[in-house]
Amino acid sequence: MSRLLSDAPPQHQVVVSRRQAAICAGLAYAILNVLALFANFFVLTRLTVPDDAAATVRNITGSELLFRGGIAAFVVVLVLDVVVAWGLYVLFQRTSRELSLFAAWFRLVYVAISMAALLHLLLAVRLADAAGSTTALEKGQRDAQVMLSLDAYAYGWRIALVVFGVHLLLLGFVMAMSADAPRLLGGLVALAGLGYVAMMLAGVLMPDFEERKGLFLLLLAVVAVPAEFGLAIWLLWKGGRGEPDAGRSAPAARLSRVQDRLAGH
Repeated sequence: MSRLLSDAPPQHQVVVSRRQAAICAGLAYAILNVLALFANFFVLTRLTVPDDAAATVRNITGSELLFRGGIAAFVVVLVLDVVVAWGLYVLFQRTSRELSLFAAWFRLVYVAISMAALLHLLLAVRLADAAGSTTALEKGQRDAQVMLSLDAYAYGWRIALVVFGVHLLLLGFVMAMSADAPRLLGGLVALAGLGYVAMMLAGVLMPDFEERKGLFLLLLAVVAVPAEFGLAIWLLWKGGRGEPDAGRSAPAARLSRVQDRLAGH
């Protein structure tokens, strides 16, 4: 009896099942995917006019609430990314604790770099409003500073996406090793990770990248959209199935069921 009590977890310890982790990660992934699409394409792409600082500033000041809403959406996305990193680690640590932890750390580093990059969007709003110390700048200077702030954000985000691509590559490898996850989905996730890394590095190495950016984005979307939305759907499905054999791996659970049937005969 004393041994059983000594092996029991402390009363204050919170034990999270893999099912709960899958549901949390799946919900967070689904929500952040939608918010990221809104912030990137409905806000930034819509309000930013390349090579036209004056038009960009007019768009930001004319739709300031929308622009600030996009920044808020990015903040929520990054908070949810932390939840996803935790949930994926809990779910796949049985497959490989070291690789799962390594992948989670890469996602957390991506969050840190992206958070730092978001400061430039807040600065862009302040410059566009011509508030505070920015009133000392002439309009042309403020417009140029807004574009520089937007460019600084874009460069920081590209660096963050390289780190995010490595995270997906590691995650896909862990999923391919796991007995619980579909190998096809793991392959798609790893391929999406390679796509992120290749595209962002191309943006640094290719002088004419902006001219071919649309093609790169299309090729990336072909693998990244099915991989990331598919991962969110699979996590929710995995969590909804329950965990009848909690605490045991899939092969061990199958072996136990076979032994139970033989014992019954």
